Amino acid sequence: MSIEGNQRFEDVVIKKRIASEQPSVWKKLTFWNRSGYKLSETEIRKDVIRIERFYQRRGFNDVEVTYQVESKRKEWKKHVTFFVTENLPIRIENIEINLSASSKDSVFISENRDFNSTLRRSPYREGRIYEPIEETEVIARFEQSLKQLGYPYSNTKVEAETDSSAKKTSLLITAEAGPRAKFDSIFVEGETTLSDELIVRESGLKTGEYFNESDMRNAQREVFKHHLFRLALVSIPDQPQDTSVNVLLRVKELPLRSVQLKFGAGDFDRIVADDGKITESNFLRAFRTQATWVYRNVRGKGEQFSTSAKYSFYDRKLSAEYLFPYVYNTKSSININPFYQFRDERSYEILTAGIINTFGYEYSRNLTGTFSYEFAINDESNVRSTSEQQSVEQVLPDSLLSYNVSSFALNLYYTKNLRRGRRGIIIQPFLEFSGLFGESTFSFNKASLDIRKYSEINRSLVLATRVRGGAIYSARQDSLPSDVKYYVGGTNSVRGWPTQFLGPKRVVETVTNETVDGVEVSDTTLRYVPVGGRALFNFNVEFRKSLNGLIKGFGMAAFLDGGQVWRRTRDINFENLQFGVGGGLRYESPIGPVRIDIGYKINPNSQDLQQFPGGIDRGGRFARWDIHFTIGQAF
Repeated sequence: MSIEGNQRFEDVVIKKRIASEQPSVWKKLTFWNRSGYKLSETEIRKDVIRIERFYQRRGFNDVEVTYQVESKRKEWKKHVTFFVTENLPIRIENIEINLSASSKDSVFISENRDFNSTLRRSPYREGRIYEPIEETEVIARFEQSLKQLGYPYSNTKVEAETDSSAKKTSLLITAEAGPRAKFDSIFVEGETTLSDELIVRESGLKTGEYFNESDMRNAQREVFKHHLFRLALVSIPDQPQDTSVNVLLRVKELPLRSVQLKFGAGDFDRIVADDGKITESNFLRAFRTQATWVYRNVRGKGEQFSTSAKYSFYDRKLSAEYLFPYVYNTKSSININPFYQFRDERSYEILTAGIINTFGYEYSRNLTGTFSYEFAINDESNVRSTSEQQSVEQVLPDSLLSYNVSSFALNLYYTKNLRRGRRGIIIQPFLEFSGLFGESTFSFNKASLDIRKYSEINRSLVLATRVRGGAIYSARQDSLPSDVKYYVGGTNSVRGWPTQFLGPKRVVETVTNETVDGVEVSDTTLRYVPVGGRALFNFNVEFRKSLNGLIKGFGMAAFLDGGQVWRRTRDINFENLQFGVGGGLRYESPIGPVRIDIGYKINPNSQDLQQFPGGIDRGGRFARWDIHFTIGQAF
């Protein structure tokens, strides 16, 4: 199928408006099944009318469309060509704006910057093509602009006087402002356990202020995002048109108490790295589950209390959370979160108990910030070789490092033009200050920055990029706990390396003794564990291709990752960056995108290849490869 003669619009734009379509790539591959694509000349003639109407609604009133059907080498294969003769379009010769309002309101409106901006940006301007299809948008823009200024009953209409032979039209846009009104009464409707007063407070609407369309939209968004409601609608009920306006809030609550159970699997790369492969005996390590109990509208003030228990082989956590959703306005909240957690990391184990208090503020739809204070008591045990344990036990029987953390943290989340991971920018700066007043065992400052950009190349291809860097500075101690340091590598970082495994590492030696036929046999196992560092940098470049044309929900990706961790900030050297390249498959499941990635180390060092001092090589031929299986995009 092809289109010829069109100059104003691309072929793909016109093809979207017609019913006839050519077989997809998958349909062509399944050549034995030709059903569903039988040529219908009746439908093609309808497509001619559809193309003509498409052009006419866009100002080309004399457009002419014809078609031709040709047989290809095989008789059952046909090629359809639509011929378009656009002819001259109708253009706007002049526009008259008639503002129907009192003299005082006319002056106020005509001098308003936003209203004048609406006039300048209107699709209807002198010299442009007159497109009747744009009339709805023009009316909506004028009415929205007036509603932003406090005129809830504004009404706009467009009249066109067209000379078809001269290809010119004159437009009269009449905007009736109506009375400028203020918010009066705010009514609440629906079955709710929260008082009307608190619901109105949550909306952010205030009586006595001038009506504003944005305030109405924000009110609905603020009420809907409250954890208690599953439905929130804000509207203007029927009422006399005067200088006051009543508002109706319709709400529907979620159950006051609920239980959530989650099950899943993960840490496959960790299991493979620790044991060499996944077997029946170690498969249960991949199992993970979480149970959460939620109590909404505590004390009848819209507050929320929840408790949660999470279990996996490498991470176990008990926590509670109390949320105050309204501090001094709808954009501010306080969260109190006590917790008790055990984590088994690559090079250390840590037992933590503490509390995090967080103040959150949503400055705008694009910018959110949190300021938190954490106090925690930690017992950290680092992995040691057999010889290290013996030497340590001679001078220090207790191998645990006990310390407390007292830190303030600031986190910002900024987005611009973000749309479902297909386009937009995300910027996340983070600052942490530990031991400001000497109350923490370790005093340090920590800063990081994460920038992500998504570019939609076409409907099925997205370029996703990320750059992340961080540093720990102003530390008063020469050494810091392992849990404080930075690590890189893994399914959401630099693929090709297991979790946390890119960067400095040390050797751990384990000696096991067993008796075989009465003879005691010793076996020595060597492995590397990451030690982390005070500075990190990593980047990701990923092309994400949708394969909906072949199989709905499936996709594929190709990526290049890179990064490094440095023990000290003065060791930073970008010539030391290491890179991983690879690809993977994606499936959009009901619980999120299921992802399988295979990464290849481009420039590994001897430690990455499991080569040990003394010429011991335990890496094997697959040492450069790593497989990652998880739910969710890498970034």
